[in-house]
Amino acid sequence: MPALARGDEAKILSLVAEAESFGDAHPFDGGFLTQLSGLVAADWIGYLYGSDERPFRYFERPGDEGAYAILDESEEAAELVQTLPSFVYLNRRYGAVKVSDLVSKRELRRTRLYSTILAPERCEDSLALRLPVPGTALFVFDRHTEFRERDRAVLESLSPHLVRLHRAHETRRRLDVALACHESSGTAVVLLGGDGRVAFATAAARSLIRRWFGANGSVPPEPLSSWIAERRRGGAAPMRLQNGERTLVIEYADDALVLDERRRLPRLTRREREVLELVGEGHSNAEIAERLWISPGTVRKHLDNVYAKLGVHTRTAAAAFLRST
Repeated sequence: MPALARGDEAKILSLVAEAESFGDAHPFDGGFLTQLSGLVAADWIGYLYGSDERPFRYFERPGDEGAYAILDESEEAAELVQTLPSFVYLNRRYGAVKVSDLVSKRELRRTRLYSTILAPERCEDSLALRLPVPGTALFVFDRHTEFRERDRAVLESLSPHLVRLHRAHETRRRLDVALACHESSGTAVVLLGGDGRVAFATAAARSLIRRWFGANGSVPPEPLSSWIAERRRGGAAPMRLQNGERTLVIEYADDALVLDERRRLPRLTRREREVLELVGEGHSNAEIAERLWISPGTVRKHLDNVYAKLGVHTRTAAAAFLRST
């Protein structure tokens, strides 16, 4: 990968420093994509994000709206775009990749994807960057000429900064949900005052701090307070603590902490995992038996094994255990 020019490095740092002011509800909306085009020139820029748990959404650079309107108008076109070589490649990988890395211009032009979607917009190459975060977070750049290695290098260098912005947004989103629901949400949230003392903590947060740190006062206990101080100076990754099958992850955003305790799922057989997941979806034993082509008695046997491995006694507790992993 070519080394970045000094000017590119300065632009990346400037973009990251100002990123908080570009977006509205999301850090990569609106002006952010416009500023990003100053680093990687393109005829169209978009950002797609979502997961199995959250609906997918996408943003376009202001002024690019409607360029690919066919994707909203045609079910066939929406399916065709999923065959774009870079999308297929990044389905199981992270990083930046160009369509021209994967297929020749002649091969691309022979596809129905090209004639239906790309050719009308004069798109001859596409560069995509997938961030290494849960779900899908994908930046896409299209233009009528091939992208250069310098463009890929810029995105690869920018990627860690984009990941931090993405995680900060997700933490703030979870915080907003928790505060909107307050105690009933069950979310573990701590609000910090300007002096670093605890201004407010949900019951779930107080319980976790007491269990993991052995304290629950108005001052965050060590090593939590030292980690908070480092985060306020702009350093440190999310805090992770391990205790047997349990992991506590603490994230920081806007003088607030979001605590998430996770449990590692014990080793289950493939069939036990299938049964547990269907229980988690709310299916009865009879429904599970029908879906898996096994008898209700076999379902009960698998559930008994699952209960023993999880250390629970009811399907409700088993489903709750699955959600906490």
